[in-house]
Amino acid sequence: MKIDRRKFLGAIGCVAAIGAAQILNAAGELNVMRGRTYVAACPPVKASIPRTGGAYRIMVIGAHPDDADIICGCTAAKLVKKGCRVKFVAACNGDIGHHIHSREKTAAIRRQETLNAAKVLGLDSYDIYGWGDARCPNTIEAREFVARKIQEFEPDIIMTHRDCDYHVDHRTVGTLVKDCGYMLGCPHWIEGSKPLRRRPLILLMSDIFTVPRVMRPDILINADPYIGKWADALDCQVSQFYEWLAWDKGVEDEVAAIGDRKRNIAKRNAYLMKYWGSRKVNDAKRFADAWREQYPGRAVPNALEAFEISEYGRPPVEEDFALLMED
Repeated sequence: MKIDRRKFLGAIGCVAAIGAAQILNAAGELNVMRGRTYVAACPPVKASIPRTGGAYRIMVIGAHPDDADIICGCTAAKLVKKGCRVKFVAACNGDIGHHIHSREKTAAIRRQETLNAAKVLGLDSYDIYGWGDARCPNTIEAREFVARKIQEFEPDIIMTHRDCDYHVDHRTVGTLVKDCGYMLGCPHWIEGSKPLRRRPLILLMSDIFTVPRVMRPDILINADPYIGKWADALDCQVSQFYEWLAWDKGVEDEVAAIGDRKRNIAKRNAYLMKYWGSRKVNDAKRFADAWREQYPGRAVPNALEAFEISEYGRPPVEEDFALLMED
């Protein structure tokens, strides 16, 4: 087929001028539910068969031990409180996340820290798949391994990274999960596996990156009631927040000033919020208008957790929004 160059360039100019969202809307590729607009699932992934009952299952697939905790720990605490089964995953073992310990010792320490955090949050489990840091492979074998793990847990919702990020492991994990999306329901893709009759909704966790575009705040969750639980979970990961990352940021003096963390909870929480909760506070500011649209008449919270609906998963249904957004 011959492409008219002028029409092609004109189309690009049109997108730049009126925005990709308007182009998609004109093509009927945006959906609206509960007053919010989101990108529809890709054509092969139709609205799935209804749930068969039982507790909602949520699987948060992060790249490293602590990624899930930092980014969506408040949402996890909320969902556990509502009776959901929540599983955290770290694709990598965190073995280069320390400035003193060997890789082997660091991985062992971080494994124990995730178990402690899981108890605080009330998780089903906190799995570590075991790839080394900066070594998460984007291969057929890795994709099939992740798919098997998803099929075993049968999640209603998966939360993971976008595939635009400063860290190669974050990008790779986001790509692996999205590349599994449709294939999870194909019986002969991975012989001997259990295909999912009901594919999961895939939500992409908040980030600050702008290329190729800023994340779209499809679902916003008030983090304020769960900040204390979030901080308690982060506090379990001593090697990260009080050792390695403090050294990496050059804020060891601030850690020392906290003193006894169990007695100085306010100081501890202020420190954790300053460096790892600031994204939630900034998201409350940058997505304030979206909050007002999604929660008319409710004041914008001090901190929130934001998610983008991926078109690589199934489309959301009303009960997804009710689960995530209602108190």
